[in-house]
Amino acid sequence: MDEAPIAEQTVYEPFYKKYKIHLTVTAAIAAVGISALAHYKNTKVKEELIGAMNHYQEELLLSGGEMKYGSVECGGIISTDCEIKAIKLSIMGQEQLSIGSLRLGNVEELSELKAFASGQNIDASIDIEADDVTLPKPLLAQIISQNVSNAFQQNTLNKLDTVSFALRGDIEGSSKNIKYLNVDQLRIDNAIMPLEFSMSARELSNTSPDTMILDHFILTMKDRAISDVTYESVKSFADSLADNEKEAFLKEFNLTLPQMSNRPKASHLINIAIAKHFETDLPNTSGMVEKDLINAMIQMLKGETNEITLEGKNQKKLTMIQLQNELQKSSAMSDEEAQKYMDDKFKLEVNSN
Repeated sequence: MDEAPIAEQTVYEPFYKKYKIHLTVTAAIAAVGISALAHYKNTKVKEELIGAMNHYQEELLLSGGEMKYGSVECGGIISTDCEIKAIKLSIMGQEQLSIGSLRLGNVEELSELKAFASGQNIDASIDIEADDVTLPKPLLAQIISQNVSNAFQQNTLNKLDTVSFALRGDIEGSSKNIKYLNVDQLRIDNAIMPLEFSMSARELSNTSPDTMILDHFILTMKDRAISDVTYESVKSFADSLADNEKEAFLKEFNLTLPQMSNRPKASHLINIAIAKHFETDLPNTSGMVEKDLINAMIQMLKGETNEITLEGKNQKKLTMIQLQNELQKSSAMSDEEAQKYMDDKFKLEVNSN
C-alpha cells in the first residue's frame, strides 16, 4: 500500500531573525556615525586647546618666560580628555616647572572655569592629573627649611624630586560666592608621605568667609619613607658635631657610632626614641583629636601602622563661625566631655590602619 503523502509544514522564522541583518547594519552605521562625530569633536577640542596654549606661550614670552610642550592627544566619546606630554616652564632661562604628563578630563568644561575666574556663575566639573612633576629645588628647599643641614636637605630634595598630583571635583557658583564645592580627590603623591584629601562645602563667600559650611572632609596620610627622613635628620646633625659630642647626641636615641652604619636598625631605634618623646608630651596635650593624632603618629613611628586618616562630619550644618564658637565652649571641658559635646555638632575621628 502506498504511504499517504506527508503534508508540508510552513516554518515561520522569528521576527528578530528576519530583521537581524537590518539591525546589524543599522548598529554598524550608528557606530560609525558616533565614531565620526566623536573624532570631529575631539579634533576641534584639540585644535582649540593647542590654540590656547600657543596664545599662552606668546604672553609668557612678553614677561621673559617660555613654555615648551611635546605631543597633545585627545579622545573620548561623550566628553573629551586630552593628554599633554613633556611640559616645561622657564623664566629668564631657568626651568621652573616640568610635567611629564598632564591629563585634562572633560576639556570642554575648561571654558566654564575661565568664566568662573571672570566672576560669572558656573556649574562645572574639574578632572586634572599631573604625573612626573618636577619643581625647582630652591623652592622645595624653602618649603623643607633653611635651618637644616645641607646633607639632610639634599636627601629630602632627592626624595621629593618628582611628585604627582590629581584633582577631581565639582563647583557651582561664582568666584565671589561659591554655592557648592565638592572635592572628590586631591592627591599629592610623593616618595615620603603621600597625602589624599576630599571635602564638600557650601556658601563660600569671599566677603564673608565665616558663613561657609564645611559638610565633610577626609585627610589621609601614608608612610612611604618616614624612617629614611628621621635617619638622615639624625645622621646629618651628628655629622656636624665634633667626635666627643657625637656619642652624647646619639645616646639620646639609644645609639652608638658603630650602630649608625646599620641603617635599618638605627632607623628603628631613632623612630622608637622619637615615639617615646611624643608619649612623654602626650599628657600635656589638650584635646581628644590632638591626642588621637599624636597616638596615631606614635603607631606610625613604631611601625604598627602606615596610614592615618582624619575625618570630620558636620552634624548640624554649622557655619565656620558657629563651629569656632562650639570649639571655644568645648575647650573649657575635660577631653571626654568635649568629645561628647562635639560629637553631635561636628564629629572628628582619627583612624590608623
